[in-house]
Amino acid sequence: MGSGNRGRNSIRRPNRRAATMWAHTRKFREIDLHGMMVDDAIIRVSVAIKEAVKRREVRIRINHGKGTGTLRHEVRAMLRAHPAVRGYRPAPNETGGDGVTEGDLRI
Repeated sequence: MGSGNRGRNSIRRPNRRAATMWAHTRKFREIDLHGMMVDDAIIRVSVAIKEAVKRREVRIRINHGKGTGTLRHEVRAMLRAHPAVRGYRPAPNETGGDGVTEGDLRI
């Protein structure tokens, strides 16, 4: 019994739903900064980056929430200046959108 009724002209398209479903389940270091003051949050992010680099992790997810945007702005400014951070971006809408920042690390 073969692979079903696929004809020779059938084209396999990528399963975009599965790709987005699995994208957020990859294991990355994630820290939650909800309710924290900016200074405490920056220290916590810095420590988490140092630990992630030490363990050779390539990405970190920072859950700062949407709120007024102050914490998001300060965290992203810190990431921009941090020597161990290659780049950062908002998370996809399915996994937090602008309330979560994903950072790629240099290992």
